[in-house]
Amino acid sequence: MMSGHGGNLHKLAHSAGLSTEEILDFSANINPLGPPEWLGRVIHEQIKAVAHYPDPDATALVGALARRYAVSPEDVVVGNGSSDILYALPRAFSISRVVIPVPSYIDYATSVRLAELSPERFEMREGDGFGLNIDSLGSRLERGALVLLGQPNNPTGLLFDRTAFCRLAERHSSVTFVVDEAFADFVEGYDTLIRDRPHNVVVLRSMTKFYAIPGLRLGFAVADPLFARRLRALLSPWSVNVFAQAVGVAALDDEDYARRTRAFVACQRERLASRLADIPGLWVYPGQANYLLVRLESAGVDAPELGRRLLGEGIAIRVCENFERLDKRFFRVAVRTEVENGRLCRALTSALSQ
Repeated sequence: MMSGHGGNLHKLAHSAGLSTEEILDFSANINPLGPPEWLGRVIHEQIKAVAHYPDPDATALVGALARRYAVSPEDVVVGNGSSDILYALPRAFSISRVVIPVPSYIDYATSVRLAELSPERFEMREGDGFGLNIDSLGSRLERGALVLLGQPNNPTGLLFDRTAFCRLAERHSSVTFVVDEAFADFVEGYDTLIRDRPHNVVVLRSMTKFYAIPGLRLGFAVADPLFARRLRALLSPWSVNVFAQAVGVAALDDEDYARRTRAFVACQRERLASRLADIPGLWVYPGQANYLLVRLESAGVDAPELGRRLLGEGIAIRVCENFERLDKRFFRVAVRTEVENGRLCRALTSALSQ
């Protein structure tokens, strides 16, 4: 069970009385294929570089990102994970209001509060499947606002309509929109907003999750040059270490790994969703990322208790009661391998029958 962020293996293991190696972690949404095979070699090649400060401008990585997404290097900002940039964003703009559709990633609101601002919630309704109503969101906007959106959203895994969103951003040219594409690499056929984005849209990306390198930390943002300069000024010097910079460059060249990951995750997500839906008392949301949001429909157990039962069996899920608009009926699970997903489903069936 996790009620904060997912993936805190040390806390999970301590709660379960197990070692970290004994925890099957469905609470963190990391590539189930694991890091690319070349990771160890690239890190080894950089061993001597630890005796020097990393390039503060991450020149090679910024250049590789600019080429990949056909943007100017001036538009690219790299950070120690996308969270590094997310926490700087509310301080980078002259804003009067911050609007956050909910449920969404809990750190959106946390980053806003740390900037001494009060987030305003735009509620995505359970009766509408938590889909984002672009027109209704537009009615809440006014000059000088900042809007934080997930695409796909976390924890629902749902996508909003790209065309409708771009029209919204163009109509509200004085509003700044931050679109978090942290899990977009997992979505087959995804059309990133980095390309042909309206001038007032900042796109935030994580490389941590897709390349299974949460211990390295790597993320970036793409924004118009003025916004990008403001963001860079708020980040710590040398925030991206030599290993992360080198791994990022290598990762962008590995198209085969990216294709295999998307195909694998799409197949396993469909199978896992089907198996979960066959378990009495569960409702599965049709997410498009590498995780699924699930709602308990039986009053016999709530998600925190279910999480405790599963953790006793060495399986961790992400309890979602601390997401705005969600409650103790909701939990999220990552998409892992077929064998691991099967173990989860068997454990769920057993735990729900107790």
